[in-house]
Amino acid sequence: MNRTLIALTLSLLAAQADAGQFDQLRQIEVQQQQVEAAQQAAYQRQWEEQQAKAQAREDANRRARAAAQARAAEQAASERKAVAQENTRLRTRAEQQEDEDRALEIEERKLKLQAMKAKADRANDYIDAELRSSAAQTDVVQSKADATRNVSSGTKALLEDTGKADVNRSNKLFGN
Repeated sequence: MNRTLIALTLSLLAAQADAGQFDQLRQIEVQQQQVEAAQQAAYQRQWEEQQAKAQAREDANRRARAAAQARAAEQAASERKAVAQENTRLRTRAEQQEDEDRALEIEERKLKLQAMKAKADRANDYIDAELRSSAAQTDVVQSKADATRNVSSGTKALLEDTGKADVNRSNKLFGN
């Protein structure tokens, strides 16, 4: 029995020693699990930080692209506005030039009309002068005709009178 008691005591002591070893092993295992959990948490935090940085970079890039697009759109709008202003200026200038051309054309037409009126008035004057000249020539011809008729009448009368005088003289000479 002593032996059994000793063996039992020894086995209890060994069990306690084994239990202590098991406790130590368990503690080591828990520590390893804690270290692994801490490493996993650190890895998770690092991964989350990298993801947050990547997201922040992506957000910054997106904002930069949006800002660049806004600047490009603003520049394009500014250029379109400048082109529109230049077109308006050119159109206004072209319209002013057209207005001036029309005014000059109207003035030219007026001057041509005045020239044609003056020419027509002068033509009327020339026609009147030609008519007066023609009338004067007609008067001259008429006067010449009258003068010629008068001379002819006078010559006729003279010849008749001379003929009558010759007849009378010859009657006197011959006794009739």
